[in-house]
Amino acid sequence: MPACTLIPTPHDLHSDFRGAPVPVTLRVDGSVGSVQFVDVKYNGLAVNGVPSDTIAFHVLPGRTTLDVVYGFSDTVRGAGTLSQVCDANRVLIAVSAEHPAVRYHISA
Repeated sequence: MPACTLIPTPHDLHSDFRGAPVPVTLRVDGSVGSVQFVDVKYNGLAVNGVPSDTIAFHVLPGRTTLDVVYGFSDTVRGAGTLSQVCDANRVLIAVSAEHPAVRYHISA
């Protein structure tokens, strides 16, 4: 399993995650109901393989965007976590049906 490369940066006003320009796989897990990636764009380009609970893409150098639309089985109270699939399965951020469409910023 690859090493974890993305790190949450909750106090950085310009980036949600910091990482290295390498391939990454992300997974979303439901804690209240189930959740999936429904639509995903990385730096403006569609990420293939959705709907799914995992996505993969290559992080590019610089500051990039990850636009995600989540689908929740419980459209009111649905919740879960976004994690990087890696040696430590690092949890990156909580996700919620209150905000099903999100733009994340990644700095590498």
